[in-house]
Amino acid sequence: MRNWLFPSRANYVTLPAVTQATRLPRTTRLFLAGNTVSMVGTGLVLPFILIYLHQVRGIPLPVVGALLAGAAGAGLVVVPMSGMLIDHFGVRVVLVAIMIGQSIADVSLALAHNVPTALPAVLLYGACWSPMFPTLGTMIAALTPHPVMQQRAFAINFTAQNAALGTGAAVGAVVAGTQNPASFEALFIANAVSCMVFVAVLPFIPTPRRTRQRSEAKVGYREVLAYPGLRLVILASLLIAFTGYAAFDSGLPAFSTVVAHVSIHVVALSFTVNTTLIVAVQLLVLRLIRRRRRSFAVWLTGLIWAVSWEVLGLAALPIPSAARIACVFAFTGLFGLGETFIAPTMGPLVNSLVDDRVRGRANSIGGFTTSLALIASPAIVTGFIAAGAAAAWIALLCLGCLGTVGIGVTLGRRLTDAQDHVGVPSAAVAAPDRSESPDPAAATAGD
Repeated sequence: MRNWLFPSRANYVTLPAVTQATRLPRTTRLFLAGNTVSMVGTGLVLPFILIYLHQVRGIPLPVVGALLAGAAGAGLVVVPMSGMLIDHFGVRVVLVAIMIGQSIADVSLALAHNVPTALPAVLLYGACWSPMFPTLGTMIAALTPHPVMQQRAFAINFTAQNAALGTGAAVGAVVAGTQNPASFEALFIANAVSCMVFVAVLPFIPTPRRTRQRSEAKVGYREVLAYPGLRLVILASLLIAFTGYAAFDSGLPAFSTVVAHVSIHVVALSFTVNTTLIVAVQLLVLRLIRRRRRSFAVWLTGLIWAVSWEVLGLAALPIPSAARIACVFAFTGLFGLGETFIAPTMGPLVNSLVDDRVRGRANSIGGFTTSLALIASPAIVTGFIAAGAAAAWIALLCLGCLGTVGIGVTLGRRLTDAQDHVGVPSAAVAAPDRSESPDPAAATAGD
């Protein structure tokens, strides 16, 4: 019987020499460069939106929380719609609209002075933020259809995004001052400009567009979920969303300061540890997993994150302050290591399971699960901590991570070699429950 947890050499794939090339196509590199510029701008403002609305514009903190929750809710509504628009009009058109919308939202936030002026700006920001990442994933998949290059493109994009967000946040921390509203206004305007720089780059990036047939049957999300293996991947995506980024972003500051009793400066530095590790090891991890199965990366991420949450839980024990700080740093480092395994895996895995007719919808489902987790996680973590049940929260996260391990092992048994092995060229994906296979994509430039 095949050993799914520790694959033998027979489970490795020998890649053709041409796929060993490390240089991405020029159009892909141009796209990633444009996205990196926009992410530097995002980093300028993302950590400071709450501070800006509350301390600079004087909006009460509970109201700011409601505004941000509304932004997340707007994203939750827009994400499924963006998937349908991608499949109908093309990914580049939707991405341009998202970037322009984000630019308008940034300018509106710079001009906002009270709740009536901040509300539409925040809602527009959330409506553009949530669908942005699945749209970027769809674009990368379209630009790099070869599995090996696609995996590398996702990995480089993830690394560049983290470096860009960290750089932007560092610059923003130096520029912003709560006694100087103009400094925050300048940051929002700079983010708007960075988005428009990305928009200016996109017309120079031709993307393949599938030729649609008049007789082609309409498809919806029900048909998307009928693709073999996709529902299991979506379940993994849901667990990853609730035990991963959303829990990290909201849970780490709350748990570390309230339960582990470390300073906010330690928390801020721990985010730097996380980003630095990702930038340092992502390409090394990519070399490790290139010849492995995608399902291997899924279950290994679950295992690493389970250990990382356990380490964070140790910070609540009655141990010396230095040991608690070490636990927090170790947690963010381990969590970042898990991110380097999952970032080049989930996007390519989803795209290997579907055809071009529904690629936008399939990628948007992942964005929907992330948006759902971002809305629910702050309430979950604060509720457990307020009830004095922080240990139960950690235990639930660990169980969720172990659920990801189980799904990864199951995927290893159910997926075909073409779907699970990065180095195996993917055949055309057959549409589920239909007598006719989907039409092949026509490589025509533009949208």
